[in-house]
Amino acid sequence: MAKLLQSLILGSLFLLALGLNAQSQADMFRRPGVIGDSLSQGFFGATVEKKTQNWAYPVLVSKQAGSSVTYNELKGPYINLEDVLKGDCGPICLGLSIIGGNEKTYSLPTHAGITGAEYTTVLRTSGKCEDITAKKWDKDWYWKKWYWYTYRWVEVADCKEPDKFHRFGLREAGTQMEVMEKVKPSFVFGTAGANHVLCTALSTSLTCLDEARYKRDIREVFRRMANIGSVRGGVLFTIPNVTAIAFLEPYKDPSNRANYTGLKAFFRNSVSSPDQILDANEVNTINTFLTMLNNEIKAQAAANRYAVADLKVLFDDIKQNGRPLKSTSGWSPGNAQANWPLPGKPGMFGLDGVHPNMYGHAVFANELIDSINSTYGYNIPKVSEYTAWFYDSLNRNPVDLKKFLTENILGQFISWIVGIFT
Repeated sequence: MAKLLQSLILGSLFLLALGLNAQSQADMFRRPGVIGDSLSQGFFGATVEKKTQNWAYPVLVSKQAGSSVTYNELKGPYINLEDVLKGDCGPICLGLSIIGGNEKTYSLPTHAGITGAEYTTVLRTSGKCEDITAKKWDKDWYWKKWYWYTYRWVEVADCKEPDKFHRFGLREAGTQMEVMEKVKPSFVFGTAGANHVLCTALSTSLTCLDEARYKRDIREVFRRMANIGSVRGGVLFTIPNVTAIAFLEPYKDPSNRANYTGLKAFFRNSVSSPDQILDANEVNTINTFLTMLNNEIKAQAAANRYAVADLKVLFDDIKQNGRPLKSTSGWSPGNAQANWPLPGKPGMFGLDGVHPNMYGHAVFANELIDSINSTYGYNIPKVSEYTAWFYDSLNRNPVDLKKFLTENILGQFISWIVGIFT
């Protein structure tokens, strides 16, 4: 009898614990909110579209947790390289894509992540103004006396129009930070650090590195986030090694000049200036900055009791070993690589060599789910990576972009044009 009573008590406590955990998870994800950049918004190829927004990691993780986020749905600007190269986007489609616009809008989206954003723009860039804090001096005309119309110099807002991604993504809702303060989320997807260092790879230059600005603005973002009383938790992630992304490839100068040897953009067939290369010293500087950047992200996660996923470690591992990919029956199309897909070689990235494809976002989402479950004691189910690969049109029907750019006449022309203007 005593053993039966003990079993009943333990069973009741176990069920109560499960109920409290389920309630806690439901409460945590009652209203998720998102700040971030192209990774959160769903940039793919060279654009943002509704279909790419739907597979972005905050959408996937929220769905797996039994919740959802809302976002202004885009139809551009710019182009989906996969559709263009496969002939699925003709002249009219191409023109409309470049112009861009919205398919659906919300007055207050809960997902405010925007392509090109960093912690500075999270604070300062709205859908209306490039920098809401910018000021300029202007003439204020007035009647000093009834016969004397004159002016004085006054400081006024300097509201310059932002880029299209901010205009279509945020519209009249404010800056990303202002959106969160209005949304009052219960859970925060809060990483917007990549562009603080990714800029070096995309421009093959160190001029964009600014440690003081980065630390000032990430700390201000999380100071304001901590003041939102509704926030119960969140997740951050570290930034992978930006000098190891597929956008860059090794190049050795035929004349053995050190400052012409290093990493170049994949679309360049040769290097004509040191500005087009990241040499060994520059790569070391970038990696030092990246370590500082990631340490700050980890510090903010610890201070705010957020989960943190170490995507740098993940990316390094995939770069070296690949990622196993199998169906439930055990069949595998091969180990996925940290590159865009090629025939017989699954890949996690799109044709720009920077942003994840549909399958890549599933991998990304699962790493965040692991960190959330570990930190908060939840059991959020993972996304099926095989299913994401199966429905990923780029993985199922790959485009060899490098081959296109070097062997196709149109591709060679595109490479030449890009080389002139970048």
